[in-house]
Amino acid sequence: MKNNENLEEIKLLIDELEKIESLIDRMIKNEDYETMPKILEQRKKILEKMLPFADNEKIKEKALSIIEKDKERINHIKPEMEKIKKLLKTTNKGKIAIKNGYMKVNEEISRRKFNSNG
Repeated sequence: MKNNENLEEIKLLIDELEKIESLIDRMIKNEDYETMPKILEQRKKILEKMLPFADNEKIKEKALSIIEKDKERINHIKPEMEKIKKLLKTTNKGKIAIKNGYMKVNEEISRRKFNSNG
């Protein structure tokens, strides 16, 4: 009886995991990286629930499948992450330039006020 309960729980966990996996693939396809950490955290919780059944063949196969899929996902995401990193650097340089420009304008306004008063 216990074995049947375990098999049913294993099946439910694998089904749940497959839903999460397809969601991850969809998110990557749609470049929806903002919610990815939340979904990966859900996947982690499911995998933790699978730990007591780690010797089950289906669980082993699923874990190996996830490892392989994650390698592919990383290869797909890496170029996108590099683009985002470059964009952030450019944005930060732009912010610094704007700030410096603002400071110079502010300084010039103060200087003119001082010269007209003094």
